[in-house]
Order: sequence, then structure tokens, then C-alpha cells
Amino acid sequence: MAPSNEWDDYATIYPQIDNELEVPVLLRTALSLVPGRRLVDVGCGEGGLLDAVRDELGDAWDLTGFEISAQRGHRARERGHNVFVSEDGVVPLPDCSMDVVTSTHVVEHVPDDAGYVREMARLTRPGGVVYIETPLKLKGAWYFRHNHEGGWVLDPTHLREYRSSDEVHRLLDRAGLKLLAEDVTRISYPLVAAEDVLLRLLKRPQRTGRPNGLRAARINIPRYRQLAVLAQKPA
Repeated sequence: MAPSNEWDDYATIYPQIDNELEVPVLLRTALSLVPGRRLVDVGCGEGGLLDAVRDELGDAWDLTGFEISAQRGHRARERGHNVFVSEDGVVPLPDCSMDVVTSTHVVEHVPDDAGYVREMARLTRPGGVVYIETPLKLKGAWYFRHNHEGGWVLDPTHLREYRSSDEVHRLLDRAGLKLLAEDVTRISYPLVAAEDVLLRLLKRPQRTGRPNGLRAARINIPRYRQLAVLAQKPA
């Protein structure tokens, strides 16, 4: 499949290394308590979170993905998921059509983060929930990648990295969402083979798919944390 936009170019250089090897705690709680069975993962990448939900819950939930990268969407479909792809970032689903709307490590990439969260709120039915994960950059944090918008960042396409949970809370408020719970944990990634790390640094294509036998092999990123928030759309 030939690249069709800048996100496809990035997907070609940096195939996704899945971070979600299991359903996150806050999201698992929401899935057990929220009435309904419809979930959409906005910015689903190659389907890592959708894989985790399907692996744990089987057919209990009707899962949908959305991507702006045709390449990543194609890879998620190869893993058996129903995925919509649109470069404009507008999810082609009706208002209030989802019980749970998720987004993991996407909001820091989009030019209009407030508009992105409003789009998630649009998709959520009254009483439904929104789940968002994003990096928190603590004082003194440094990573070797750089861009003009975000400075030294974890990922060269991060337009921002939030420095407090309050910044994300304000996005939820502006979208009309009520914060229910949050969780701050260390950011860790699968410790892949050394040759994959070298390929990433050299901007060469890497292997794709979920790592095998590496569930316990993780590396923490110093002075970075992961913020997970769960919010509800008022009934």
C-alpha cells in the first residue's frame, strides 16, 4: 500500500510498537460498569488497544477503530478490526452513537487538541464515557527527539507534551465532559531487540505487530509519566 499522506510516511518509517499489552485499569473499570457495548478507539493506530480489549472481553463489545493514516488503518484491519480511515480527522459516525470513546497517545499529536476532545465528546452518548491517555512531561524531562513545536519530545510528531493533569482537565471541561477518575503511572515501552532500536534511530522500517515473549521486558522513560483520564458525558 503506497503512502497517501504525511501520517502514512511516518507510519512507514516508524511501524508501531504496541504499548497496550492489556486493557488499562481505568478503562477496564469503565467497560465493566458502563451500560452498552459500543466502543470506538479514535486514532487506533495498528489496533493495539482494540487487540487488548478483544483478547480480554471476546465478543462482549462491538469494537470500531478510526485512523487518519491509511497504512495504520490497513494494518489494524489485517488484525481483524473494523476501522474507518479519513484524513480530515472527522470520525464518520453519528452523534451520540458510542458508549465508550477511547484515545491513547493521540491528543498530543493533533493541531487542535480542544477540537479533538470535542469530537470525542460528540461521538459519546449521554451517560457514556471518554478515556484518554497522554504523556506528562515532568520538570527536567528530556528525550533525544526534537521538533519546532514541542521542543525535546518523546516522539518527533508530538506538537505538545502536557506538563500537568490540569491542562488535560481543562480540555475535558471545554468539551462538556465531567472528570470521573485519573491515573498517573510510569511510561514504559516493550524492550525490543537491539536491531529494532538501531533501525528506529536510523529511520529504517521496523518489524510490526505485538512483541512476542516481551510482556515482562519493559523500559521506563525517566522524568515522564503517563496520564490516563476517565470522563463522562452528562446524561
